[in-house]
Amino acid sequence: MRPTCRRCGYRFHRAPGQWLGSWFLNVIVVQSVVVIVLVAVAGLSWPHTPASLLIGAVLLGAIITPLVFFPFSRTIWIAIDLVMKPLEFDDDVAPAFELERELALLTAEKGSGSAAGGVAKPGSEGPNTNEP
Repeated sequence: MRPTCRRCGYRFHRAPGQWLGSWFLNVIVVQSVVVIVLVAVAGLSWPHTPASLLIGAVLLGAIITPLVFFPFSRTIWIAIDLVMKPLEFDDDVAPAFELERELALLTAEKGSGSAAGGVAKPGSEGPNTNEP
């Protein structure tokens, strides 16, 4: 996995111990796959379930699943982490990426100018002229 995002420069490793959540997600998915495979193999071969088939299928699921799901668990955990702790201005993200909308608004305000010659503060657009 790359250390930073190619588009915005976001550092994926934000704090020590951050990847414990992705590890936990991976463990949950692997355990779920193992249980599903166990139930499926036992159910399909019931009443004479061969132990070698059952053990082989479960081991195959337990070995392949974490390897395949690992990058997805990290990506999902990064998304969960960003929801729980949104980016702040000092998080080393390219400001243009994070503030694209605000930059467009500022450019529009500077282009239109204002009566006082300065930039209007948010929420101070003046009186509402749509009221009767």
